Amino acid sequence: MMQLSDSKKIKGFGRKVFNSKTEIVTASKSLIPIFSGSPVSELVDEILRENEYIRNELIQNPNYRELLEEKVKDSVKKYTSLLKGAKAIDHWDRITSALGLASEFIPVLGNVVSALEEGIELIPKAIYALKYKKIVGNKTDLKYWGAAEAASFIPYIGDFIDMSNLYLNRARKSIKENIQKDFLTLLSKSRNNSLEKKVRLN
Repeated sequence: MMQLSDSKKIKGFGRKVFNSKTEIVTASKSLIPIFSGSPVSELVDEILRENEYIRNELIQNPNYRELLEEKVKDSVKKYTSLLKGAKAIDHWDRITSALGLASEFIPVLGNVVSALEEGIELIPKAIYALKYKKIVGNKTDLKYWGAAEAASFIPYIGDFIDMSNLYLNRARKSIKENIQKDFLTLLSKSRNNSLEKKVRLN
């Protein structure tokens, strides 16, 4: 016969499951925006905050800021579709992972849902990876996402990984790196052209 204490434990477990589901579904609705304001201003400010060399270059020559802004503007046009794609994948990951994590409380169902979840996610992610490789050309990101996807099969942990804005954060990071690299190349060419003009004048 069931004891009163056992009944309380079952009710307590039920409340935990319900609360967990509620928290997961709430979390699945929250997704960081691609940009909180102007894409150009935001990326320029982030680059200057993160790259001390470029920041010092702009302090010494404020005119270089316009050059950096032009490079960022061109990059935003080039990479917008990739950023939107990354955001869409992260959003879908959050929804499916919320369902998957909730189903983990029912062992057999949890395994079935988890397998279906990963299978459904695979096709759009594979298409995105091909497009990303073609436009950005960063194989390290693809390996990073591949490792994260492998880890996503781990019960509970995998679902939390899928809720971490994995694709958007990584895409933004690599795109900023590309912008910085292109800007420094442009800066070097600009200086060489200026030097050539001075030599010709002399």
